[in-house]
Amino acid sequence: MPYWYKPISIFLSINLVIAQVNVKKPQKTTGLVHVAYVGESMANIPESYEKLVHQKMLGLVNQNYYEFYSPKDLSETHSQYLDKILLNKPDSLINNLSNLAVAANLDYIFVTYLDNISDDPKRVMLKGEVLRYKSESNQIYRYEMLSYAEDINLHTQAIKKEMIDTIPHSVHSIGKNRTYILAGIAIILAFALSQSFSDLGKYLSGGDGSEKDTSPPIGN
Repeated sequence: MPYWYKPISIFLSINLVIAQVNVKKPQKTTGLVHVAYVGESMANIPESYEKLVHQKMLGLVNQNYYEFYSPKDLSETHSQYLDKILLNKPDSLINNLSNLAVAANLDYIFVTYLDNISDDPKRVMLKGEVLRYKSESNQIYRYEMLSYAEDINLHTQAIKKEMIDTIPHSVHSIGKNRTYILAGIAIILAFALSQSFSDLGKYLSGGDGSEKDTSPPIGN
């Protein structure tokens, strides 16, 4: 095969890939879903269990298939909305959730309300609910909880199935990463061509592109 054929074939092949990247780029570049967790409002619960609930709920809502906002993220710019939501006033709750959704451009908002109703100081009985607000329909989905704190994993599994897994995934088109894809192709192309022209240089200088043993033969 002629040595000039290899770099040309590589160049043409990679151009075909670039063409596919351009053709498959959709009209709508992104369909991001924005989900926030406001935090918890808890009463009569020991601090260690408060931390446990916070870690469980934060880990539950924080999924990588949508854009997630933690209580810390929201408190930096929308603390006034968070404070009102955590007060859990029934008459104004949905309005407060709606205001936060508009202000922070959120599709879904989660918040937890729990009390300890146990008379036994050694056992924590959690009673309350986890809410999911959907801005599109302006409705609240409620998951009621009544169990000992030790059984919280059973509830987080149910919440995930009912309230997390039913959230649409964010759609990231190839256009979002197109620059990085093309940069990677350019690096591969440059490396492939450098190797090919190196072989071509050896060919033009009288070699065949392969390494030869130039040591003199050993006499008998």
